[in-house]
Amino acid sequence: MRGVKMTADGIAVVPGPEVPPEGTVRVEVVSSGICGSDLHMVSLGPSWAILGHEFCGRLDDGTPVAVLPVAHCGSCDRCRAGAEAQCRNALGAMYGVSLDGGLADEAWVAPQCAKPLPAGLALDHAHLVEPLAVALHGIHLAGVESGMRVLVLGAGPVGLCTVAAARHLGADVDLEAHRPDRLAAGERLGASVVVGGDYEVVLDAAGTQSSLDRATELVRPGGRIAILGTYWEPVALGMAFQMKEVTIIPSFTYGHHHGTDEFVAAADILAATPDLVDAVVTHRFGLDEAAEAFRVAADRNAGAIKVAVLP
Repeated sequence: MRGVKMTADGIAVVPGPEVPPEGTVRVEVVSSGICGSDLHMVSLGPSWAILGHEFCGRLDDGTPVAVLPVAHCGSCDRCRAGAEAQCRNALGAMYGVSLDGGLADEAWVAPQCAKPLPAGLALDHAHLVEPLAVALHGIHLAGVESGMRVLVLGAGPVGLCTVAAARHLGADVDLEAHRPDRLAAGERLGASVVVGGDYEVVLDAAGTQSSLDRATELVRPGGRIAILGTYWEPVALGMAFQMKEVTIIPSFTYGHHHGTDEFVAAADILAATPDLVDAVVTHRFGLDEAAEAFRVAADRNAGAIKVAVLP
């Protein structure tokens, strides 16, 4: 097998391990997405694990699957309580972070992480199941319901997936972002780009100080701000946050919601939202073009939203 790593000389396609980990199944990778967290990780220097946590492919028996990239332990107190997103052992069991991931021609994963896809979902689209599951988990934590008026801040992949998932659940969604092409993608998914105020729920998919400040400005007193983006630097809370008595809800990965597997539910939403892939995936590269794929994903002037790698 071959996979993508950050090396001392930059992004490179390198040989993978010759012996698969015990107790795993092989996935022939069909497509894999480059996430903003991948870009952050490569900025820190060489990685020892093959990158990529947004991926899908086929099992040896031909079953099409999307890979849940966290092998939750199932035995810690949080897993036993049904809160897998809070698994105490997750950091050491993440594909593309601590375990070899899916920016590769094949991957070896725990059997429970290979989630069969619903009929009608094109396999090369299914790398979007992972960011869609991230969005769905945050939406669930924030208590978004049908008919609710919500605001999404940020129109990157997670922001646009948040628009799609919230619209699928019947919410009225407004979207605020800085780039016209991304606003247009959000409109295609059913969002309004006319932003008002006094929102019961604001979903921050940007993960910056300015987006948190904007969320605090636009949420109603007593409202909720769900954090779906990743804060790579510390952020501060101002007086308005306290005066409004806002509830802030951090969200990380995905698990179960009222007994429903959020990763499986995300696959169903993706199958029911055919416009999502064309709205989000702007660039596709082969595995041997991984260095260029990462360059484009990191270049704001390239117009990329989601970059996919297809071995």
